[in-house]
Amino acid sequence: MRALVAALVLLTLPTADWELLGTRRVSFTLDHDAIIVSPREGGFTAIKIEVLGGNLAMYNVKVTFGNGQTFSPDTRIQFHEGSWSRTIDLPGPVRMLRRVDFWYRSRLRRGVATVRLFGKK
Repeated sequence: MRALVAALVLLTLPTADWELLGTRRVSFTLDHDAIIVSPREGGFTAIKIEVLGGNLAMYNVKVTFGNGQTFSPDTRIQFHEGSWSRTIDLPGPVRMLRRVDFWYRSRLRRGVATVRLFGKK
């Protein structure tokens, strides 16, 4: 029993610092969407993206910070149902986020998927 509890604790540790910043249902017929990040106490040092409900290729991400500066990490991610991006470290110190734009495509031409954006404190 202790081994099971220890394993569960270890599985939850990597996500303990991650906060859900927003969710967007994306149509496979469009190729650009954005998640607007509401003002929060504190800032973030990294982001991660999760895709649920379908497969899609994300070929560009643009992060807009609270001060209006932007950051476009080198991004080309092939998402499969339930998969995550790598951790995308944000430049500089802790940053406030305003929005994250993303461009994508899918082989499917109908339906929707859900993109979830997480920030690391």
